[in-house]
Formats: sequence, structure tokens, C-alpha cells
Amino acid sequence: MQDSFTDTEFVAHKPTSAEQASQKFLLDWDRNLCGEVQQLEMTLMGHAPDIRRFVASLNLPQLQARATKAMNKKCVGVYLLAVGGYNIVYRLPFDGQTDIVARLRIPGGGFMDNTIDMTPQDRSARFVSEVATMRFVKARTSIPVPELYYWDSVPGNPVGAPYMLMERISGVPPWPHPRTGNAYRWIDEAGYPDSQFRGRGTVGPLLPPYGLIVNDTGPFESSRQFLLACVSRELDRIRATEKWTAQRTKFTGCNGGVDALLANYAERWFKLLHQAIATLPDELSSCPDVFRVAHTDFQSSNLLVSSAEDPTIVAVLDWEGARVLPAWDPRSGCTISWLLSGVDEDVEDHLSELYFDITTKDGRALGQSLMCWEWLTWFFESSPSLTMDRDTLNERFQTWFSEAEEAGKESCRFELEAFRPLMTFIANDCL
Repeated sequence: MQDSFTDTEFVAHKPTSAEQASQKFLLDWDRNLCGEVQQLEMTLMGHAPDIRRFVASLNLPQLQARATKAMNKKCVGVYLLAVGGYNIVYRLPFDGQTDIVARLRIPGGGFMDNTIDMTPQDRSARFVSEVATMRFVKARTSIPVPELYYWDSVPGNPVGAPYMLMERISGVPPWPHPRTGNAYRWIDEAGYPDSQFRGRGTVGPLLPPYGLIVNDTGPFESSRQFLLACVSRELDRIRATEKWTAQRTKFTGCNGGVDALLANYAERWFKLLHQAIATLPDELSSCPDVFRVAHTDFQSSNLLVSSAEDPTIVAVLDWEGARVLPAWDPRSGCTISWLLSGVDEDVEDHLSELYFDITTKDGRALGQSLMCWEWLTWFFESSPSLTMDRDTLNERFQTWFSEAEEAGKESCRFELEAFRPLMTFIANDCL
């Protein structure tokens, strides 16, 4: 898993005899595991001490015993299969040539740079959310996800870490890239499950990319509620002035310095944004209130296809960061750009046309807002109070306002007027 660990000076580590024996067992069991084993070898080569330290802290006999009880047949071993930034995966074979996988959560910030501000409660909520999301996706869509057999979200459990036992789906990573369109038949379901999902908030709390869970996780019945929760998070960040100032110091390379945006100015700015959104009606004329499940880490390493010859997707893995987003929010959507590299021109045209047909209606992206709501994500997802100076923050908002004014025209005039006080505040500040 490249780029999954803290930046340190690279030191190559040789696999131990036990690790070599484990890898040989995996390959003898299923040659389709070749890609995973090769990736594991590369990961161990650079980060063996961290991995071995965590493995030594686990009670693997307890994991084996739990698998035996959960599956009602004897588990005959525990073999390390993969390591990521936040999780470690084992393959558990049984008598009768069957197997499952166990995915264990690495404590704290995992093998990532451990600076993520997450409480144990946050991590537990994130784990439970992943379980709920996988069950929802399996029950409500045709997206292929592994069957969950058992899970334990308690960090102090007998195994030593939160874990889940799940089906191991036979398949291969999509390398070389799939070259036909049949792998995308499920994109419409992945991107836009029907609006009945609203109000069923046990799945997919509001999770920014870095894994932080905000106080108000939903369920959100409207885009207005969703936006209010996002802006409230930024206000809470700013009001913790000492911590906020320290965090701005870390971003001085892009924000112009700590004093380029003062805390009292930032708080007033985001209070006006919050007030503007609060005055909007729940039913917006500028966009339908349809929510979708967003995977957030949709990439080739989290996909399995049937074979090198058949690119049909047989598994979509790693739903840990999944969340519910309004359909107008394009972040973390399913895209095909990473699959187009190196394919024939006619295949590329076919894939692009197929993707367009699935994700648009009457020439517009499904759920697209007339007021360019997606541009407002600048002001809560990228932590602008930390990463921008005052002028950049103001210019970004003025750009959004003018674009929304042009796109929405008369139909969205009332909704846009709610943001006029912030525009006036910015204009007066520029005088």
C-alpha cells in the first residue's frame, strides 16, 4: 500500500522465514492471491518493524477460535494477507478448502501519520458505520460486497483490536486495467441509490476524508441540514482558538501565515455563512434532496475483477470512510478516469459514453444544483480557515456567488439573496 505510512528514511527489511512460509501457503492455496502477496512483500520491505510490532500485540489464536465458532467449522490457520494505512488483513482457511478473511483495525491513526484527532468513540463509530454501510449496500443494491459473518468493534476485545470476519471473494486486482464497459453496470446504483435512503441514518455519518467524525452526523433530511452541519464544524474549529492557531501554523506554506486570517474575522465570516444557510427553506428549488452513498476511496486497489480476461467487478472493498452525501455533491463519486490510461481510443470513447449515460439525465449530472452548491464544498471540506488567507477566502466566495447567480438566474434569486449579507461584509472589508 504505497503512501500509507509515515514518511521515514527507507530501510529495506527482509521477510522472516515464518513470513516467507506464510506467503508460500497463500500462493499454494490460491494463485489468484499473487498480486496481494507481491504487494504485501513490498509493504513488509519498507515497514516491517511497525507491522511486526502490531502483529505481536494481537492474540491470533483467539481470532482463530472466534472464526471457528462463527463459521461452525475448524479454522486451521491465520495468515497475513495485506496491510493498509488503517487496517491489517488475514486469511483464515478451514477444513474443506474454504476460507474467509479477517480485517483488523490498527489502533490510533494506524500506520498513517498519527496526528489525526480522533477519540476512541470516533473510531468505534467509524467501524460500526462501515459494518452498517456494507450491510445496506448488500441489501439495497447489486454492488458486490463481501458477506459479513461476525464483527467486534471493542478495542479491548480478546483479539486485541476491532475486527470483522467476512467472505473472501475470489478475484484479481484490475491490473492490467479492464478494457470493456461491463464492469460499470452498477455505477448508477453506487452513485445514486433512491431517495428512500433519507432518514435512515444508521449508515454513513458525515466523514471528512481524514477520518474525523463531527458532532452532528445526521441523518440529514435536506441539503440545508447537511450544509448547516458542515459550516457548524468549521465554526467549532475556529472557536477553539488556541488549537486553531496552532493548526494554522502548520499550513503557513499555503495560508500566508497565521495572521493572514484572524480568528475573530474567520468566526464572523462563517457565522454569516451559517446564517445564510439557516434562512433557506428545507425544500430547495435549486436542487432535489436526493442523497447517495459515497465510497470515498474508489480506486483500483479496492476492487477485484473476475480475471485478467474478464473485467467484471466481483468485489468492492474497504467501505471504512463511506458516507452519505447529497447527489449534488460530486466529491468521492465513481469516476472512470483511472481506467482510461493506455486503453484503445475506441474503448475510451465507449467507456466515456457509457459513464455519461449512467450519470446524467437530459444533459445534466444527476442531482446537479442550479446554484452550484457543489462549489460551497470549498468552505467546509478543505478546512479553508486553516489553509486560506482572508483574500483567497473572499475571492472564492465571490466567485461562487457570481457563478450561482448566472447559473440559477431568476429561478434561484430568493435562495441566493440569503447570502447577500456575507457578500456585503466582504465588499465592505475590501473598501
